[in-house]
Amino acid sequence: MPGDRLPSPVLTNLTQRLNVDLALEAAGLGIWEFDLVKGVVNWDERCRALYGFTQGSQIAYQQFIQRVHPDDVVRLGEELQRLAGLDSDGRYDVTYRVYEPDDINLRWVRSYGQATFADSGELIRFAGVAQEVTQQVQIHQQLELQVQLRTQELATTNHALRVINEQLVSSNQALETANSDLTRSNQNLEQFAYVASHDLQEPLRKIQQFGDLLKSRYAEAGQEALLYLERMQRAASRMSLLIKDLLAFSRIATTQVVARPVALNQLIEEVVDDLSMVIEESGAQIAVDPLPTVAGDRSQLSQLFQNLLGNALKFRHPASGGHQPLKPQIRIRAGLATSPDLPAGLVGSRNALVYHRIEVTDNGIGFDEKYADRIFQVFQRLHGRHEFAGTGIGLAVVHKVVTNHGGAITASSQPGQGATFRVYLPGSSASAS
Repeated sequence: MPGDRLPSPVLTNLTQRLNVDLALEAAGLGIWEFDLVKGVVNWDERCRALYGFTQGSQIAYQQFIQRVHPDDVVRLGEELQRLAGLDSDGRYDVTYRVYEPDDINLRWVRSYGQATFADSGELIRFAGVAQEVTQQVQIHQQLELQVQLRTQELATTNHALRVINEQLVSSNQALETANSDLTRSNQNLEQFAYVASHDLQEPLRKIQQFGDLLKSRYAEAGQEALLYLERMQRAASRMSLLIKDLLAFSRIATTQVVARPVALNQLIEEVVDDLSMVIEESGAQIAVDPLPTVAGDRSQLSQLFQNLLGNALKFRHPASGGHQPLKPQIRIRAGLATSPDLPAGLVGSRNALVYHRIEVTDNGIGFDEKYADRIFQVFQRLHGRHEFAGTGIGLAVVHKVVTNHGGAITASSQPGQGATFRVYLPGSSASAS
């Protein structure tokens, strides 16, 4: 029968050579291929069941498209047009709704893969995997609804506060500081709610574990199949790192600082020890002047300096023109500053009389100072992911730790001429070393 035809050579090759039914089933993945020349879709048993078909390893594209929600059919067509474009990278990744006849329940499916082009540049087929993501989509929709409700509540509350503040003869500085902190916390909460959840880590771990299993067990598999696995693992690793950094930022944003004496020289010695592998690999030299003892949270201050030193080590000059890369030179020094000495517009949240100024200076690639404020925002990156690894959260953690301690931070730099970060922490002249 036509519906029982053998799969196309591409799908057969993927299925026979990988033989990964156990791993694919555990990950909920089905394999498919769309042959544009013949107008047919070839798929394995898991993929076929995902779309509600009971038999046949091949089906006409028109039969397949009838199972796609009408509102999403146009989007699939647009994705095909994009793939066929001259500037297409051939990567296919789209999420849409499917349903079965006489069944009102919709399922969300994510389908992703790689296109194949003829020598003439014409798109002839693309193949990949499909996975039901209904639960993930529903969770995301619930988070969006919660954020919308929360935003509406905040808008109502802020309007009432503005009316009250207009009636006051003078504003209360403590109340303004609290409102400012609340606004920043709510903005971070909105960003975090869209991206991070503890539940995302478990499927990522499974993807990485099964990917390692497949690569070791089927090392002789085709290059195309191994490329898919490597891309899957890289994406899962980036997502896992992002979630970890977001959770770390969330903990700092919500943790109350318990101030105790912290000797900064001892703390930085421990941070340098933690970064010893990167320091040795880069040939970095770190000079640390006598530093004060400050009142603060040791764990948070450790994260602050680990991020600052990590930044200085990461954004170093690369090798170029046959020359060796410039070895990082980092200097940490301290001084005292009174409130009037703080840079214009910079005020610590506790309005202390005396501040400890801690400077971290490097000889790295630097940045344009017009981005000096932007670099402390969550997800802000001045360089592409392929140039320098990272999630764009480290300096946001630094800024949050400083504000948690009632201090302030500035950054100054010029492209190619290194950067200097100045951290101002409340203190007294008696506590300086």
